[in-house]
Amino acid sequence: TKRLTSIFSRISISDKDKKRKHYRLIFLDKKNFPDIFPIDDDKCSYQEYKKLLKAFNDEIDKLDFSKLSPSQLVEWMYFLLLKYTWCIPSAAYKHEPDVSLFDHLKTTAAIAICLYDYHKEHLDEKLNIETKAFQLIAGDVSGIQDYIFSILPQHGKVAKRLRARSLYIQLISEVVTHKILHSFNLPLCNQIIVAGGNFYVLVPNLKDTNRKIQIVQEECEKWMFEELNAELSIPQANIELSGKDLVNFSKALEKIRDNLNYQKYYSHKLVLSSEDVWNEEKFLRPETVEGDGKVCQSCSRHPQVEGDEEGLCKYCVTDTKIGSLLPKKKYIAFFSDPTHKFEILNYSFELWDDKDLKSVTKKNPYLILNLNDSKINHLVRGFRYITTHIPTKEDISEVKVEEKGQIATFDEIADNSEGDKLLGYVKADVDNLGIILRSGFKPEESSISRFATFSRMLETFFSGYLQFKLTNHRDFRKIYTVFAGGDDLFVIGPWDKVINFIREIRKDFSKFCADNPDLTFSAGISLAKHHIPISFCVNSVNNALKKAKDRKDKNNKKIKDGVTLFEQMLGWDELETILIETKRIIEWVKHGIVSRTLVYNFRQYGEMYQKYNKEGKVEYLKFIPLLTYDIVRNLSLEKQKDAFLWAEDLRHIEGSKNLPFLRTIMEYV
Repeated sequence: TKRLTSIFSRISISDKDKKRKHYRLIFLDKKNFPDIFPIDDDKCSYQEYKKLLKAFNDEIDKLDFSKLSPSQLVEWMYFLLLKYTWCIPSAAYKHEPDVSLFDHLKTTAAIAICLYDYHKEHLDEKLNIETKAFQLIAGDVSGIQDYIFSILPQHGKVAKRLRARSLYIQLISEVVTHKILHSFNLPLCNQIIVAGGNFYVLVPNLKDTNRKIQIVQEECEKWMFEELNAELSIPQANIELSGKDLVNFSKALEKIRDNLNYQKYYSHKLVLSSEDVWNEEKFLRPETVEGDGKVCQSCSRHPQVEGDEEGLCKYCVTDTKIGSLLPKKKYIAFFSDPTHKFEILNYSFELWDDKDLKSVTKKNPYLILNLNDSKINHLVRGFRYITTHIPTKEDISEVKVEEKGQIATFDEIADNSEGDKLLGYVKADVDNLGIILRSGFKPEESSISRFATFSRMLETFFSGYLQFKLTNHRDFRKIYTVFAGGDDLFVIGPWDKVINFIREIRKDFSKFCADNPDLTFSAGISLAKHHIPISFCVNSVNNALKKAKDRKDKNNKKIKDGVTLFEQMLGWDELETILIETKRIIEWVKHGIVSRTLVYNFRQYGEMYQKYNKEGKVEYLKFIPLLTYDIVRNLSLEKQKDAFLWAEDLRHIEGSKNLPFLRTIMEYV
């Protein structure tokens, strides 16, 4: 029978050739990530299905159904189907079956329950494909960057707090969808997409739908306004949909995204105004600094907790606690009230390990998710892949027993660099995603289930596979994840390790996306000493990413699909060339064939060549005689043949392979 065709094989925004690739029949598991990449073979055997079915049935046989309520059983079945049917085609009889059975079942169930609720309210109405029986709710957490990076480096435990804030962002979008689902009494299948701070939820279009949406939105806005000083907001938009709209879902997505972008201009509107009248008292924040009047030594936005040794506010203290727990805990438990360990949007959550599961009856969470492991049972009914990797001290070097499990500091991470002890900041995201969502599928093929499959698979790569890669590679375990999910990533690590990491991830991304030339990503890389303020480094790496996305071909056409390193825009193949050359020159330096002084001089000549190319000033061509002099004085054809020939090639200004990258090569060395 046919395998599931990779959804990425079907994306097309250009006339470049695409190759159809297909998935193996394997269940989702942290050990199976190397095998989730699509392959050429489109036929699978009966034995493959039989093996997968046996594993599926074994899990069902192990479950004690008497311990589950009907809604809990639906939750458990939802994740069981995700685990086993993500790789099965929903319609193997089709020419190119590219929608997974899981996403087909999920979206069908979401549509069915909406139709049921709508029909209950409109018993006398004849329904058809044009009936506006649904509403799509979209949201996008805003203010993320300022919130995550408003941490001053001179006060300790930055590494713990940075990842905690990133997790908080992910959980905000998750919890908002939970609140929406609870208000409509809907199951998780109506949570169509949750990734990278964005979410889409399908609800029935009832008489009180708009009121329920507004209540949830107002509650979230008020909480963020009061608890986070309005640093974050969640603009939301909702549109009515018919069955026809669910078939051409790209059009619905475009409409709601436009609406959502408009709503971003009205952040906290429901708090700042009511019935079109300003709530003037809300524009002045109350005095919150108490006691001796000291503000938080990290964020400078909230009062210090009395007696805190580091002078942190309650929010930064909470960040530190979450950051400390994250590498050690296996589960996340959600509660529909704010009384548990970590409050979020008037709900709360806790991070648990196995012993905490004993208190499940007493605490009664509405959902427990296994973090980065697909094992489920009657208590832990679901799982979620989140790139939570943070290097611990034993990932960096040999440590005492009592230090094991402690999070490595940024200066310890920087010390693991080869050469200069610098941190490398890497930010990357998928190119042209907006265009892909608008026109990547043919209109007649842009169904809600296809978009669900596409989004979920992207999330699987950035949240699941990245976690696998970071935890299973000796060098990559030294890299700190700030965030990864949706369509982007941000990591910090030893500068040489992060360059190699993003190079490998780009190769893996192409392979994961069926080698489709229309699916690419760009990256920016910035280097800094560990004590440089985070906010400065973030601005630097943002500029580097922007530069990479402005990369153009010889015809001045924007092509993206590149990386910025040492402020030079490069194609990924050019980065490969540079890394090969740097490896060669580093060996020459180690063996005394090439001196450090010569490396420095060559870097200067590379810079002069770039200025000549950019400005066209003849004065910069003086690098040619200077280069010639250095070669004659420092290198010999008889004694240093390889290095001599390599340097000689640089003198050919029109034909040299390495001259355009000379500054970057020598900067690396």
